Amino acid sequence: MVRKKVWRFSEEKILIDSYNNSTILELERLLPGRDADSINSKIKRLKFAGKIVGGKTEVAIKRAYEQR
Repeated sequence: MVRKKVWRFSEEKILIDSYNNSTILELERLLPGRDADSINSKIKRLKFAGKIVGGKTEVAIKRAYEQR
């Protein structure tokens, strides 16, 4: 069985502070050792807990489409 890596407070803070203005690729670079799936899962849990409010900015959405 694969052991899940525990999220550190500093990693959560990076997600909370950077989510609205960053793409998933950019968040992967900010969080070495975390893949897109784990980042997306953590974002969903943080949104449910009310720690992430709102959505992506138009600029971040445009960059995400360019990065595909």
